[in-house]
Amino acid sequence: MAAFPLLQLSLLFLVATPVIAKDVINFCKCTCGQNSTIIELTKSALTHLPHASEPIDVDTLAPNVCMNCTRLLCGIAEPALCDGAAVDDDIAPLCFQRDSLQDELIVSGFLLLVIGLLAWTVLRGHVKPVVERLWTQYGYTNVAQDSPS
Repeated sequence: MAAFPLLQLSLLFLVATPVIAKDVINFCKCTCGQNSTIIELTKSALTHLPHASEPIDVDTLAPNVCMNCTRLLCGIAEPALCDGAAVDDDIAPLCFQRDSLQDELIVSGFLLLVIGLLAWTVLRGHVKPVVERLWTQYGYTNVAQDSPS
C-alpha cells in the first residue's frame, strides 16, 4: 500500500513543522493621532533605530518582550511621531506578533490536508485493487452486499 508511507511522511511533516519553525517576532506599534510607526522588538533592531533620539541600552530591557513596548520606547524610537497631532493626542503603544506558531500550525495542517486529498485521488485507483485482493485473501465479505433485500 502506497498510502501508509504517505501517511507516515505527512505525520512527520506535521510534527516537525513546529520544531523547525522560526522564532516569533514581536513588534510594537506606536500610534499618535493619525501617525503610527512599527518597531521590531529584537535587540539588534532596537540598537539600530534610524530616528532614535538617544541610544537604547538593550541590557535594561525586560525579559518579557512586550513589556518593552511602552510610551517611552515610542518617544525615543520616533521622536517626531506626534508632530502635527492634536494636543490631547497621546502615544498608544500596542505589542503584537506576526507569524505566530498557531497560524503556522493552521496553515500547515490545511496544506497537509489538501496534499493528502490530492494524493488520495491520484493513488485511489492503485490502492483499491490491492485492498480488494487482501480482503478476498483473508476472507472478508461485505455484509451489505450479501444481505437479502
